[in-house]
Amino acid sequence: MASHLLLMRHAKSSWDDSGLSDHERPLNKRGRRASGLVARTLVARGYAPDVIWSSDAARTLETAKRLIRIIPGAQTVHHNPALYHASANTMLTIMQRESEPGGRLMIMAHNPGMAELYNLITGHYHRFPTGACAVFKRIGKAPWHDPQSWRVVDMVLPRDLEAE
Repeated sequence: MASHLLLMRHAKSSWDDSGLSDHERPLNKRGRRASGLVARTLVARGYAPDVIWSSDAARTLETAKRLIRIIPGAQTVHHNPALYHASANTMLTIMQRESEPGGRLMIMAHNPGMAELYNLITGHYHRFPTGACAVFKRIGKAPWHDPQSWRVVDMVLPRDLEAE
């Protein structure tokens, strides 16, 4: 049974190569640094994901791979093209269709969908900057894909980590 749900927006991407499509853009230097900071923070706080479901965009895959290099025991990254610019409802539909993973699941995708899903679960607006990771803990016995199944317990923001 999933104990935690982590929603993470990809880290900061590069706009240096105007010939690349949005889907192909890699991380920039700041994004690469932020990925490591977030990964180390998730490990230190006991929220490191066991499984990552990622959009197939270059910047999300690169963010996920950088996390996996740092997180001990992270199992795998599942690339899902449907997560590319997915809405909150699309992400919930994906969760409903997939079998419930054990442990801590991270969904890595894009805005505005990540902010929409955070808002749907919490009932509160929160800007979801690049590299942000919201951590939710499972509550009650509702189905895991039900937004009422989760309570926010932490919000990891790269800009706060850089200041530490």
